[in-house]
Amino acid sequence: MANIFQRNETIICSITVTDEDDTAVNPDTSMTVTITDASDDVVIDAVAMTNDAVGSYHYDYNPTATADLRGYQIRYIAINATRKTIVDDYFNLRA
Repeated sequence: MANIFQRNETIICSITVTDEDDTAVNPDTSMTVTITDASDDVVIDAVAMTNDAVGSYHYDYNPTATADLRGYQIRYIAINATRKTIVDDYFNLRA
């Protein structure tokens, strides 16, 4: 089930990156976030995330006052040399 937020709330998109041994690591190349709405329109496009600690990343998303009240997809992309890891999450907006 997706989290539900109001338009006036800051949505903290966060993820922890680990290796195959479940040890927190930073991707060698990049860690980005993309947010798309229910119509597959890109709202935030491949923005670099803030690195808080080894393997810990976040991005603060502030919806506009007119953002659509429906579902959104958050796509986290970690790139380590030639390996790309993608994790998806979801949230809904309400008035």
